[in-house]
Amino acid sequence: MPAVAIVVAYAVLLLCIPSQLIFGPLGAPGTPANMVGIAGLLWWACATIAGQNPVRGLTPTRFVVLLLTCAVLAAYVNGMVKGWYAPPNMRANTDELWTLVTPTVDETTTAMISAADRGLLSFAGWMGVVLVTAEGLRSWRDLDLLVEWLCWLGSFVAVLGLVQFFTGYDIAALFQIPGLTANAAFGEVVSRSVLNRVSATAVHPIEFGVVMGCLFPLALHRALMRWGSRAATFPALLIGVAAFISVSRSAVLVVGAAFIVLLIGWPARWRWNALMLAPVAVVGLRLAIPGLVGTLYSLFSNLQNDPSVKGRTGDYSVVMGLYEQHAVLGRGLFTFVPRYYRILDNQYLMVLVELGVVGLVSCLLFFIVSFFSARRAARHALRPESRHLGLAVSASLVGMALAYATFDAWGFPMAAGMTFLLAGICGATWRLTSEEERRVRASGAAVRLLGPPPRREVEA
Repeated sequence: MPAVAIVVAYAVLLLCIPSQLIFGPLGAPGTPANMVGIAGLLWWACATIAGQNPVRGLTPTRFVVLLLTCAVLAAYVNGMVKGWYAPPNMRANTDELWTLVTPTVDETTTAMISAADRGLLSFAGWMGVVLVTAEGLRSWRDLDLLVEWLCWLGSFVAVLGLVQFFTGYDIAALFQIPGLTANAAFGEVVSRSVLNRVSATAVHPIEFGVVMGCLFPLALHRALMRWGSRAATFPALLIGVAAFISVSRSAVLVVGAAFIVLLIGWPARWRWNALMLAPVAVVGLRLAIPGLVGTLYSLFSNLQNDPSVKGRTGDYSVVMGLYEQHAVLGRGLFTFVPRYYRILDNQYLMVLVELGVVGLVSCLLFFIVSFFSARRAARHALRPESRHLGLAVSASLVGMALAYATFDAWGFPMAAGMTFLLAGICGATWRLTSEEERRVRASGAAVRLLGPPPRREVEA
């Protein structure tokens, strides 16, 4: 089976099946998408050990995957050796009676061991999709096919979100798949101001908005490369609108950051056209969905009085005391369990607590190296379409990296899976560009060695 089929299957399962539906015995890591990711990791490992993987040496993707893997394993061992504790003042103040009962040491230890094991399973799936995507896609055609699938899958999720937004009914609640059980209730529609906040197949509206925002640059890439085709423009419009109907600051930040990266990389004519069209798009969105633009604006204009923002910043001083117990190596991925501590709406802070300084540095390097891998393709790929794809995926990754500061992304299966899928695409663009450059150098060396081909005499 070609690697592109495995990656496409991963994307289908990641986006189209509600994230709450899992294989019961595995718990949270038992989503169908993560199972495919773990199978992909095993496949990659067997192919590499058997010498069937044509990729050799320490590539940028392998380097950051190795670094992050070492950080996760070190945190797992450190947590098992040093143990965990749950100080009473760590829990957030809620109306739930169970928060008044201090957990015992045995209860905390059992819960943390189980959480750490779940963390390893989830991480294995993430690394599987990174490596299979980065090293398994054999050509730009494979990569274009994957992007096309992502655009149409994103359109499907966007349509579910639009139906939920306008009707207040969550179609995803009807999804029933044999062999899968729900690990949490889903299907409830929440609201902000007078607007429905949609989640479609995601766990939360923030996750829905972030994923749509990250898919938007890829959909825009496909629309620009097939300018004039309605089939290419339609997904970009759906996904772009869907990102905003999540009524989420995170989604707006993702789209804004990605748009800035695109503007910087575009030719001057494209840049000016985009800047002129942006206000028209905002007016069109305001006319099509009354109240949406005003609500989104108020989310940023009233930051100083927003309780959700105060809750996020209020976590920092409380959590740092717990971080100091495992400052360097961390306590283990997924071991900061909200039931025993509190919800952290900042994935970087969560990584610092769970994986320590080593893990946070590894996570930041993962984003940085993946970004510059795609930027290299944006500068040096031979085809204009390939160069623009490198620019688009780097914009998507910047948006996701910014969103990590606004919610605990690794706790949401769709957002986490999309992060590592985008990183894999970045690695694939780097590898394909490097292969093109090697072929060009080899052909140039052959011409210098053998001389130009002989001229053919033209018969009179």
